Amino acid sequence: MKTRLFLPLACVLLATSLRAEPTAVAPVAAPAAATAPDGNTVYRTWTDTQGRKLEATFRGIENGQVFLQIRNGYVYRLPLDKLSAEDQLAAKTLKPEGLGIPADPNLAQAAARIDMLVNGGLQKAGLKPNPLASDEQFVRRVYLDIAGRIPTREEALEFINDGSVSKRAKVIDKLLNTDGYRSNLFNYFADMMRVADQANKVRFYTYQDWLKSQIADNISWDKMVYTMMTADGKLLENGATGYLLRDAGMRLDNLSLTLSTFLGANVSCAQCHDHPFADWTQRQFYEMASFFGATETYGVKGSKGGGNMMEMRKVLASLDDKRMQNMAKNVLRINAMAVEDSETNDLKLPDDYKYPDAKPGDFVAPKLIAWSDDKTKKAYQGVKTKNEEDLRTQFAQWMTSPDNPRFAMTIANRMWKRAFGVGVREPVTDLDEPTASVNPPLLYHLAAEMVRVKFDLKQFMRLLYNTQAYQREATSYELADNTPYLFPGPILRRMTAEQAWDSCATLVVGADVDKFKAHRGAQYADAMTLDFGKDASPDAVKAQLEKAMAAMRSAGGNQGNPKNNAKKKRKMMLAAGSTDEEDLTVAPPVRDGLVLARASELPQPEKDQHFLRMFGQSDRQIADSESDEGSIPQVMMLMNGEAQRVIGQNDSLVVKTATEQKTPEQQVESLYLSFFSRKPKPDELADSVAGLGNGLTMRDLTWVLFNTREFVFVE
Repeated sequence: MKTRLFLPLACVLLATSLRAEPTAVAPVAAPAAATAPDGNTVYRTWTDTQGRKLEATFRGIENGQVFLQIRNGYVYRLPLDKLSAEDQLAAKTLKPEGLGIPADPNLAQAAARIDMLVNGGLQKAGLKPNPLASDEQFVRRVYLDIAGRIPTREEALEFINDGSVSKRAKVIDKLLNTDGYRSNLFNYFADMMRVADQANKVRFYTYQDWLKSQIADNISWDKMVYTMMTADGKLLENGATGYLLRDAGMRLDNLSLTLSTFLGANVSCAQCHDHPFADWTQRQFYEMASFFGATETYGVKGSKGGGNMMEMRKVLASLDDKRMQNMAKNVLRINAMAVEDSETNDLKLPDDYKYPDAKPGDFVAPKLIAWSDDKTKKAYQGVKTKNEEDLRTQFAQWMTSPDNPRFAMTIANRMWKRAFGVGVREPVTDLDEPTASVNPPLLYHLAAEMVRVKFDLKQFMRLLYNTQAYQREATSYELADNTPYLFPGPILRRMTAEQAWDSCATLVVGADVDKFKAHRGAQYADAMTLDFGKDASPDAVKAQLEKAMAAMRSAGGNQGNPKNNAKKKRKMMLAAGSTDEEDLTVAPPVRDGLVLARASELPQPEKDQHFLRMFGQSDRQIADSESDEGSIPQVMMLMNGEAQRVIGQNDSLVVKTATEQKTPEQQVESLYLSFFSRKPKPDELADSVAGLGNGLTMRDLTWVLFNTREFVFVE
């Protein structure tokens, strides 16, 4: 017992003795040199058996195929036996320059073009790219950036021990087709679009399920946004309406967020007055808002809600039971949440409008804006505004058009920031001046690439992850420094709250963390939807209300316990005769009250004292408001919170795997691979083994590694 009292101090001393610090490099000045698009300067002339010559850099050899990349970035695959005898020997003995390459030579060329633009910006500033990241750094980074979690010990070893020259491209392809990719992208969109379980006293489960299905089906970004802009009907029946209903009854606020989120248009000031620093006037803002002037959120037909809402209200008003009447009000509110269009555009200028081009209270005709740098008018030619019910459709067609100069650029800049930690233009919600970005040619090219891949976000991210710029060592950089970051590599950054939580869950349960899926929308909608006519009996009305209110209580009670949802879903499906194990979703494990499911499957957002919120998960009230700032509560959570206790328990996968190893050295190595995707350095190994010999337990070592900066940073 006395020894245990001093173990926390022993752990702290061991933590300070271990390096376990994230590594980063500072930008280095570069000598002038002729380079390839990806920065390579090592070329030689290759000759085939027919005497034909090709100047190229050697990218590697695999399965009898030699990879040669010419200066414009294009990659040739040549059979080894088609090269001259001298070059066959060279291919077998030379060390590949740079990275292995993806199987698609066009993808390699497109990635090389991006590298050329990045390197051009660096050279102009007299800097050079960072060295390539090690395999250990890369595998942990790419798992966190794509799958949203650290790799397991086995996943890290599988990659590190892979001797193929194209293994980086292979693991990128593999991760882009995992549940982790879909979960991680949902987390990003949830913060960007303020996705929450509850808003306006209504549950938005159908919206969440719709968004997850769009990501899972790899629906292109333009189609996804178009659907959100044009969706109509009830929230219970059409989850896509959730975007507009998130700001029910607040057209102007929703438009301001729409323009900044999807077009990078800084218009918040123009909602009240002419923008002092951008080419936005208050009149222009209202002209854009007029495209939603015939749209009602809550519903207008049948006294708010459409369908048989009037009949429902009459029947419910006749109920004698006051408790049932109060219950009915809540259920009616949920059934009334809808997006509907009318034949009348009622958008007017505000009563305090003070500019000479119109009078306060004047009706406003819809009119699309044009940016000064726009070189095409295709996006807004032919837009007809005679039919008021079609205004939203016309707006959506314009906004998501490939000819709109801001739509592709905004999402491209956002996706670049996800990969590199900082956008080409910051903040990502303000692209009013693209030429003010740190690398305008790069920004314009990324927008063009987004259009080229037809807004396929998975394909676009595959392109970014295959660049040498992404695969270089990270740089320590603070955006607050106000110095332009020119991307010698990604920036060293702290994990997002969701990455940190999902990594903790991975340490405990491994890759099985992806098995649990919430899917609350369909079940909730089925229970909450009221459908009865004027002839419905009081007993029938009461039965429907009881069913709906039971669903409401279940939703509220399960906020912190998705395990109950999974059990109920499985029971219902078994009763229905389902035998599909993929559908019979198992309940997530629970340790010390923590539900070990992915952040995307937990309440959105989590309760205030949960690990996720403590580490910066936003409250989903303000767009893009997740924080990566450190705090004292975070330190206390790492040192004494439930997460570290769960990770160190004997039934935790990381502890069980380490304990199964035969020697203390192998046990320590197992822990380092699980936490950091690398083996310990000699001094780290010696200190850890000595600690075990002096009474520290496996749980103590997990505490030490969990509390290092290296664990919570993306290198």
